Amino acid sequence: MNHRTVKKSKKQIKTRPGNIYDAFVKNIFGRLLVFIDFLKNYANPNFVSNIEINKIYPAPTHYIGLKGDERILDLVFCCPLKKSNANLKAVILLEHAGSSLKTLPVRLLGFASTIWWLELKNKQKVLSAIYFIVLRTGKKPHRQHYATLADWLPKDKNGQPIGAVPEIEYDVIDLPAISSDKLCGGALLRAGLDILKKMTEGMHEEFADALLPLAEIDDEEQQIIITHEFLEFASKVFAAHQKRLDAETVNKVLKPIFKERTKAMIMTIFEEAEARGEARGEARGEAKGKQKMLLLALRKKFKKIPKRIETAIYQMSDSIALESLISEIFECQTLDEFEKALP
Repeated sequence: MNHRTVKKSKKQIKTRPGNIYDAFVKNIFGRLLVFIDFLKNYANPNFVSNIEINKIYPAPTHYIGLKGDERILDLVFCCPLKKSNANLKAVILLEHAGSSLKTLPVRLLGFASTIWWLELKNKQKVLSAIYFIVLRTGKKPHRQHYATLADWLPKDKNGQPIGAVPEIEYDVIDLPAISSDKLCGGALLRAGLDILKKMTEGMHEEFADALLPLAEIDDEEQQIIITHEFLEFASKVFAAHQKRLDAETVNKVLKPIFKERTKAMIMTIFEEAEARGEARGEARGEAKGKQKMLLLALRKKFKKIPKRIETAIYQMSDSIALESLISEIFECQTLDEFEKALP
């Protein structure tokens, strides 16, 4: 394996810590009841008052843009409107402090156009209303005004934008501006927002307090599953900052929630973590073997392989996907055809 390729792959993973938070938000807020709880407590009341709350359901998250490019929105829910056959598409986007909100209106307009275009292609007679709610994380509150499309347009001598301004509206929940004791909603929503707040603000050692609302969950099985998810998220954030979530810290976290069951919970969590680690190790070994087989087959058929294709293959970890690419070699006549089959 090329040393430079391995180094580049590790660097790419290390410089994208936001993926940890994105995955956590998608996992927690992707739950329908949590999403509804979030809308009730944080969304614009005018939107919520027009929605059939009990009829909300997940909407497609993969849309094809006007130019044929794929656009993926992680959290989209279809909210049927009262006294109407039309829907409202509610979209949650996670924005980190490091990313500029300046381009947000332009991106949101692109998302809206993509959704509407797909609805037109499906011959939908009434397009969906779209409500964007941005969940912003970071160490400090947002101090500047929230960007508008008008900010990007040329201005006349009075400082007014020239031409029509297709302004797009969005709400922002600025998590750093909300203190932990002011978070509202059910136990899972409050715990999810608080651990996200503490982890993105760098208060890693205080994350135990964020999990306290989980003690309010009556369903024991659900309580255990959610606690596992939160601890796994915390562990990944700790690892990204060269720290370790040890048994002593876990004990401190679990004791207020599980009380006399704490010891059994700690054993379960660490045993399962060890089992998951072993499974991942086996999967990596299998994927590594498939990578070598795939590259060997490619070199046999096409002689020289471009570095970009080699790198893409080394970054793949799904052994089933790698195996399907091996069979793809026999169907492809050129490397360009094979490259199009890469994920």
